[in-house]
Amino acid sequence: MIALAIALATGSAGMRDEPAREIVGPKRLCFKHSSFQLTEGERVADVRMGVEGMSIGVEGPMGRYRISESEIFRKPTELGRRVGRRDGTGYYRVSDPVRYAVTGRTSFSPDRDALVLWVSGDALVGQRTDAEIYNRVAVGDPAGRRCHYRYLYGGDAALIAELED
Repeated sequence: MIALAIALATGSAGMRDEPAREIVGPKRLCFKHSSFQLTEGERVADVRMGVEGMSIGVEGPMGRYRISESEIFRKPTELGRRVGRRDGTGYYRVSDPVRYAVTGRTSFSPDRDALVLWVSGDALVGQRTDAEIYNRVAVGDPAGRRCHYRYLYGGDAALIAELED
């Protein structure tokens, strides 16, 4: 069963901050083209929704970071240094400031990897320990995953749905 948490019309105003609901890990958060595993001790600090993308701020024992998803990220000429690939998802480290580009195939890019997500924030230091964060992000249709929350955007609306157990 799905319980509607927040629905809003955003028009062309772009990203809009939403009141933070108390969402604490462990929880699987699903977006339009990806998913993320929130772990024990982490919480969603804020949510920004728009018609062309969304992002969540996460606070936890490793610090604060943000996961941003969009269908319209322009793929840079150079993605940075590839630091991993798992289940069709590629991870690339970009320096100054340290952040990670996350790529994969989606419904809007079924034949080639597209830049779908950016993972950034103070919790990322450019070391192997960053993998404890970015490896929990997976690009692909989240329909087959067991999600606790689903964040959708597009058209003239953005939606957060809580999926009941």
